[in-house]
Amino acid sequence: MDRKQVSFEILEPRGKLNDPRREGLSNPRLTDLNGKTLALMSIHVDALFQFGTELFYDLLEEELRSRYPDIRFYRCKSFGSPNAVVNADEIASKCDAWVEGVKEAITQGRRDVGVFMERAGKPGVSICSDILFRSKSALQDLNGMPKVRLVTVPETAYCAAKRDKELMRPVVLGAVDKIIAALTAPLTEEEMNVPDMQYDYSPKTFSGNTWHDAYEKFLKYCADNALTDGLPVVPPTRENVEWMLTGTSYPRDKVIGLMYPKKGIATVEKIATAAVMSGARPEYLPVIIAIIEAITAKNFNQFHIVNEILPTIFISGPIIKELGINNKCGYLAPGYRVNSTIGRSVLMCMIAIGWRDMTIYASPGGPGQPAAYANLIFPENQDESPWESWAEQNGCSPEESIVTVCENTGFTRGPAECMSNSGYQERLDQISSFFSRKGPLFGGFGMAENGENSRHMVVLHPTMAHQLANAGFTKESFIEYLYKKNVIDYDTMTPEERQELIDELRAENATANNKQFFLMPEDVKPGLHREPFHETSDVMVFVAGSGAGNSAVLQTVIGSTAPHAEEVEEPRPFMNVVIHGATLTKYGK
Repeated sequence: MDRKQVSFEILEPRGKLNDPRREGLSNPRLTDLNGKTLALMSIHVDALFQFGTELFYDLLEEELRSRYPDIRFYRCKSFGSPNAVVNADEIASKCDAWVEGVKEAITQGRRDVGVFMERAGKPGVSICSDILFRSKSALQDLNGMPKVRLVTVPETAYCAAKRDKELMRPVVLGAVDKIIAALTAPLTEEEMNVPDMQYDYSPKTFSGNTWHDAYEKFLKYCADNALTDGLPVVPPTRENVEWMLTGTSYPRDKVIGLMYPKKGIATVEKIATAAVMSGARPEYLPVIIAIIEAITAKNFNQFHIVNEILPTIFISGPIIKELGINNKCGYLAPGYRVNSTIGRSVLMCMIAIGWRDMTIYASPGGPGQPAAYANLIFPENQDESPWESWAEQNGCSPEESIVTVCENTGFTRGPAECMSNSGYQERLDQISSFFSRKGPLFGGFGMAENGENSRHMVVLHPTMAHQLANAGFTKESFIEYLYKKNVIDYDTMTPEERQELIDELRAENATANNKQFFLMPEDVKPGLHREPFHETSDVMVFVAGSGAGNSAVLQTVIGSTAPHAEEVEEPRPFMNVVIHGATLTKYGK
């Protein structure tokens, strides 16, 4: 006798694209490179990272001149870095065609240079490493022009050759014919006529002889369509999503924002669907919605946290205790459903609503970060804090709770109470050292004259917080202390301190000259001023963990709320959102 099949239907997790339009190429390719001006657009990130593109282009220029004696070159910087100003029209006015790259393995900006150059009216080709091909193609697609021509180079060979002319030569020779073909081969029908994005957003049904069979088909669907973080997910059946929606008073079609990378529309129902897949409960939903509201705000550089940089999420207020969010021992570790699923839901919203394929947008070229599975959630331990809560500090009433989101490019665990013989002053000095020019942030990026774009999040365990309070520190005076200890100001330094700095810089001079904001010995003169941050509001002081725990400092030299966010309305130090719409808890209503 035939066994009756088991079936279940899910609501489609994908967020509808805000703009599904796509366009093809239209600029005719060159028929000959002789007598033409070719723009070579090398990748720099504000002089911070020096790639091998200059050497690559030196050799490419040499090879092309040997084949096309009358060719001319215009060398300029690419505008593909997150902070760059788009000057496509200016570059296009000075060339007949362009070559851009070499993109190898680093977090990229949200703009694709090739797309902007094609729209500026000039044909060309982008170059990237083979490992980055899918990522670069996805960037072109989200910029609306998926057929911009790409040439790849072998990643390991290119990276190994970045400082060696003889090693770079075969890399260039292996790519030059492909580059010429990309510049001269006529456009194909497929390149010129690109259809708009189409997707079936209707519910999907999965059937099998057993529940296991049907569930495995569902998991395969998620894997095949980049709808998972790699771990099993809960089927978002209509019943499960309705259950999740009982946690909020918001209407299901309320739009919270647009999710990157592809700007899918984050409605309350889509967020609830992602929360179901992540294993969350309905009472967690208002917190998740507030986090999505924060990262989709125009003031927030959301694309940064899609590409390798983790969002750092803080929760403050009475909803922590009501939901049972672990804010003491092991609060960043697995083991607590509420902590883990709130963080996982944020990632799942990026994946499903924002179309974030984790095999592309994870860590281009690098090993990735396991913390991304549930993100970094810091719940405040207000019961053991000597100061007012972060929520109250930001104008909230004792009944209100907030979420705060920032990116971080450096997470440094600080002094621990457990298994440590260091005293209070040693721990204070260690925390202060994280803000110094040699600390984990500025040791890699250098310290700017005006530190207003830097963001610092100091997470203190309760013992350290009480020791600071016992020493007379308020949150603000502690931040002022960190500033005074680490600002570099020629006018306030003694002659001995100036000479000591000069001697240190001479010893470090071998690598400093290629880095952004790095000091040279000759910089030590009247007018020298470098700040770890500009305002006390650029630093968060937050208490979390247990008395025997350890502190941590999270920092970013750029800041997801700095002026280069996509559409800055009012640049602010941190993105705060009050939790609203709760129906199953006393707080967060």
